[in-house]
Amino acid sequence: MKGVYVVLNYPDKDTFYEVIKFLLDYDGIDFIEIGYPFNDPVADGAVIMDAVNKVYDKVTYNDLISILKLINKSKKTYVMTYANIVFSYGISTFSKEFNSLIDGLIIADLPNRLHDFFYRNGLEIDIIPFLTPTSRVNDISYINELKGDFVYYVGTKGTTGVMGDLDFNKGKVKEIKKIINKKLIYGFGIKTKEDIKNVMSFADGVVVGTEIVKRQGDIEKLKDFIKNTF
Repeated sequence: MKGVYVVLNYPDKDTFYEVIKFLLDYDGIDFIEIGYPFNDPVADGAVIMDAVNKVYDKVTYNDLISILKLINKSKKTYVMTYANIVFSYGISTFSKEFNSLIDGLIIADLPNRLHDFFYRNGLEIDIIPFLTPTSRVNDISYINELKGDFVYYVGTKGTTGVMGDLDFNKGKVKEIKKIINKKLIYGFGIKTKEDIKNVMSFADGVVVGTEIVKRQGDIEKLKDFIKNTF
């Protein structure tokens, strides 16, 4: 599986619609991760943080609903956001509004062991769990008790856009895959076609974020990058 991360409505609503339409038509992209901007992000590198800062006070939930209806689950679609966004909206209300529109929810600042709090309070959307290069065996095993159709492996201890030690991560991912019962999607630091090829040799998929967001403001540059990379 190959996916991309995009920031909702960056650089503006019209351009973002064009980005989404292109992604929907492009066969080399299997899933779309839409980031709902938040003013206190976790692990975002400079490129994504800059994009978020430019639009976070301009986007609305209705903007997100409109774009999800445009996608209409024609490709797997995940929303990446933060616990406070879902909580302040109303967990049960958020679930009712978005359950039929997305395949999963990525909550960047929510530890795996707190997923149950959201489920107990009315969330019926699967939350995607995270693992990292420093995850312990107990943390890895716990993944099998969680929902979500894949595990998001954060391939660096740093921020988005930075590639971690690929040799170390290859060994770590092989260790993880012996334990978990889900697909493993590798994220953070994927920049080139060669990066994708290398990661796909040991993971079940990749997601490219920074290099996509970097080009969201110029649809032609984005198209060229995707055609030459995916």
